[in-house]
Amino acid sequence: MYKKNIFILFFLLTNLPLLAQIGSTRAKIVLNFREQQSLVINHSTVELNLSKGKEYAQGVETGILKNHVLVQCSTPYELTVRAVNGYFQYENTLSTLPVSIIRIKPSFTTTPALDFPLQLQVVDLNVQPQLILQSNNRGNSQQLDINYSIPIQKIGYTLNQKTGTYQTTVIYTLLPH
Repeated sequence: MYKKNIFILFFLLTNLPLLAQIGSTRAKIVLNFREQQSLVINHSTVELNLSKGKEYAQGVETGILKNHVLVQCSTPYELTVRAVNGYFQYENTLSTLPVSIIRIKPSFTTTPALDFPLQLQVVDLNVQPQLILQSNNRGNSQQLDINYSIPIQKIGYTLNQKTGTYQTTVIYTLLPH
């Protein structure tokens, strides 16, 4: 009898969780991913100095600005650049010096390994958006080096201009697809 009681007690204790289970149910977990994108410009002011005669003979450039533009986008995208006005501002008024003398040359410090090659384009600044980078990849981020220049072919536009500081505002735009 003692063994029988132990057996019944053992049976009840081991099978009690099974007997207590009434049923089961399922839950669905849904993950929603939003498109993520960001655009950062690391050098807020860029200067091209035309203070020596050699700049007029050879053109002038900033040199490569490392990681000047940082792009992060979870979808394919295009990156454009444009100027706010077609002419440089001089002493708070528009001058006769066109912004189109500025050439923008993007490059990569390291070439990323991606499914589709990135398409970089050298452009002259304009009020119309100019495509400088196109990516058909998903979920990629790029660090663009930029070299701003006034090529020798366009240096003539700077001749006979008043001495002083000329400036313009440049807008980079990230367009996800």
